[in-house]
Amino acid sequence: MRRLAFAIALLAVASVGISASFAAVHHAKSLTFAERFAPALELMAKR
Repeated sequence: MRRLAFAIALLAVASVGISASFAAVHHAKSLTFAERFAPALELMAKR
């Protein structure tokens, strides 16, 4: 019984992590090049 509860908890944590990583990838793809690298480009321009 403990193994079953542990397996269910482990699957729940894994599924949350996987869905969070997919959300991060989806958000990253929706950004343009300028939006992704604007902070870095500003720092490089100041040097």
